[in-house]
Formats: sequence, structure tokens, C-alpha cells
Amino acid sequence: MHSRNPYRSPPDFSALAESYPPLKPHVIFGSSGPTLDFQNVESQRRLTEALLHRDFGISFSVPDTRLCPPIPNRLNYILWLQDIIDYTRIILQVPNERPTLGIDIGTGASAIYPLLGCASRTNWRFVGTDIDDTSLQCAQFNIERNNLQDRITILKSNPSDPIFSLLDVNSVQYDFSMCNPPFYSSREEVVRSAEAKEVGPNSACSGADNEMITSGGEVAFVGQMVRESARHPMRCQWYTSMLGKMSTLSDVVALLHEQKIENYAITEFVQGQTRRWAIAWTFLDLHLPDSLARLSNPTLQSIMPTRHTLEQTYSATRGVVAPVLEQVLRAIQGVLTTDISCDSKRHLVLIVRAGGNTWSRASRRKKLRGQEGVTEGFHEIQLTCRIQVLTSPQDVTSVVYDWAQGRDQGMFESFSSHIGRKVGAALSAQEEKMDLTS
Repeated sequence: MHSRNPYRSPPDFSALAESYPPLKPHVIFGSSGPTLDFQNVESQRRLTEALLHRDFGISFSVPDTRLCPPIPNRLNYILWLQDIIDYTRIILQVPNERPTLGIDIGTGASAIYPLLGCASRTNWRFVGTDIDDTSLQCAQFNIERNNLQDRITILKSNPSDPIFSLLDVNSVQYDFSMCNPPFYSSREEVVRSAEAKEVGPNSACSGADNEMITSGGEVAFVGQMVRESARHPMRCQWYTSMLGKMSTLSDVVALLHEQKIENYAITEFVQGQTRRWAIAWTFLDLHLPDSLARLSNPTLQSIMPTRHTLEQTYSATRGVVAPVLEQVLRAIQGVLTTDISCDSKRHLVLIVRAGGNTWSRASRRKKLRGQEGVTEGFHEIQLTCRIQVLTSPQDVTSVVYDWAQGRDQGMFESFSSHIGRKVGAALSAQEEKMDLTS
């Protein structure tokens, strides 16, 4: 579960019911404390309403015939997107006050993602699409009762039209798209999935067929999203989708490679015993750190994206390493460094931009000979990376390099290696000087 998700620890159902009285009849008091019957659809609905009411100030309802979303799982997706957008905006130097615009494919009767997104971030805006009239009517009702109609627009889509038909009819630039696609290809597959679970489903499900089933299942649906996105590479910064099956990841990654899309990210959402996965891809020269883009699951390593994070460690404190690092960076021609640390007591965080490779031996030799080819100024940024200086309780400092922007990964690796050598040499020289004077 995401580190910022408030539901990492189960809520106190008794206290929650006090804040939302319709939940009270569904609270069960047992020897291990208050709980709910998660196999009871009505209990689930009241729980969702209670969490949205107490924690987000959202008034909410969905018909009995439509999916009632579990909030912790849905919030995981929103929080991951927030991390992606926040990181992207820092790298692209986008002002915080500029609105963030997202597309929610298949927003459903709940419109849960736009509601959570707008409740969490005041500058977020959404366009939600769906093919089902009942879902569209209920979604619009939820939006209006929360006075969010000026920030969330609901549009009907046609099943025979492209999934991203919205991108065919306007020229708006979107920051992200998201989707929780129908997982299954048939009603029989839904039944088989439930029967395959040894102890049965973890919770009751009330979804309509159009919410759970699509021809070819989620592989076909997300595959169509990938192919369509290639026709609109610059219209959306990050295309994303949730996946209900781990096996789907391999199929989607294979299709990304087939479409020559090598810049993607994979994550996992965990809620109790339920696991979901998500994938993001972009056509821009933006790169996410491994913490947002890669999983440690050994069975998935063959499909993980290329590593964009490198780390070097030193047996010294942050107070010793940070000044040396900054001095090394200042000595490199054509490099601009911005300190984005929130305050001096926290870990040092730098954004470094380079107009070209001016640190290599070959580049320095050219400069000494007065030859052309050394990039001056910032007519075009060829490399952007984030550098963090992190110190452990054992006074071991890590300098973490994240490749954030650029087309040449070799340049990033050369840059981080050069900085690491220079910092290491400077620290060794300091240590030798101290030994001589002691």
C-alpha cells in the first residue's frame, strides 16, 4: 500500500460509524474488536460512503447494480499518479498553480477517481468517459452533489469508437490518462476466477457486466489503449492503466515493445489480500525513478523497464558529502544546479541540467585545444537528473542519481560516474589531510 495511504492500518470501525451513523448497523463487535462483514454488499457500500464522508468530505452513492469501489485500493492509484505528476512537474519546471488535467477512461457510476483526485488536489481537473447511461447519470449526480461540476466533465463514449476518441476531437493537452478496465472476457471467466480462490472472494462484488467484462478481457482493452496512444504521442504526458492480473503485464509490455515504446513504468497496489498492478508509458524523454517505475518481484524482472536510478555510498555524513558534491558540480562547465530541498535539515535534493557532455576527458581536451563542439549555455538541455544525498543512522551517506530527462542514457551514466569519482577522490583527500594534521 502506498506510503501516504491513510488506510495502511485498518480503520477503527466503531469510531468511523460514530462519524457516519448509517454504518452503525453493520459494525460487528467480536473478541478481536469491531469489524464488518465484507461479504455483505450493503456493509461494503456503507463503508465506502463513510470513508469518503469522513476523510474526504465527499457525499456519495451508487446504484445497487453497479460497482461500489474500495477506497484504499482506488486511493493507491491516485497517490501513484500524484507522485508521477509531481516528479514530472519538477523536472519540466511547471508552476504548482497550473491545473493538472486527467482523463478517466470508464469512470463508472461512482466517478471515484475524479472525486478522489479533486478532493486530494485543488488544482486537478478531470474528463471522465463511459459507455453506460446508468453509470453516466449516477456519476454526474455524484459530481454535482459535491459541487465539482466546474472541475469534472462527464462524457458519453461509443463502444465502436476509439477509446481515446476524446483526443480526436480537441487539441487539449492532458497530463495523464487513467483506466480501471474490465478484467474479464466473459461471465464464465468471472465465475472461474471466483471458484479458483481457495477461500472464496475477499469481498462481495455487485458489478454489472459492462464494468467487469469486455471482449478479449483486459489484455485486449489495454492493448487497444497502447495502439491508440501511439497515434497521439504528444497529447498526453503519461498514459496509465490498472491491471487485475499479473499475467497481463507481460502481454502489455510485449505490445509496448512492439510499438517501439521503451519508456514505461510498472507498480503494484496492495489492499489486504487483493493485489492489482498498474502500468504507465510516455512518448516524451521523461524518465521516472526506479522507486516509481520498478518492482522488486523476482518473477517480473524480465519485463521491468530499464533502471534509471544509480547509487553511490560514502563512509561520511551528509554534512561532509553534500558540500563536496556541490563543489564538484560547480566545477563542471555547462551544468546548472538547482537546490529543491524543502529545508536545510532534510536530505539534500538537487536538479541538475546539462547542455551536453562537458565532463568527459575528450570534451576537456577539445576545450584545451580550442576546438568547437563543446556545448555552451543551455540552448538545448540534453540531460536532466535528480541527485539526492541520503544519510543512514550509521553515518553512511548515499548519493542517489535519477535519470529524469534526455535521450542518451549513456550520457547520464557517464555523468553520474564522473561525479562519483570526483566526490570520492575529494573525500579521500580530505581524510588524508585530516590524518596528517592529527
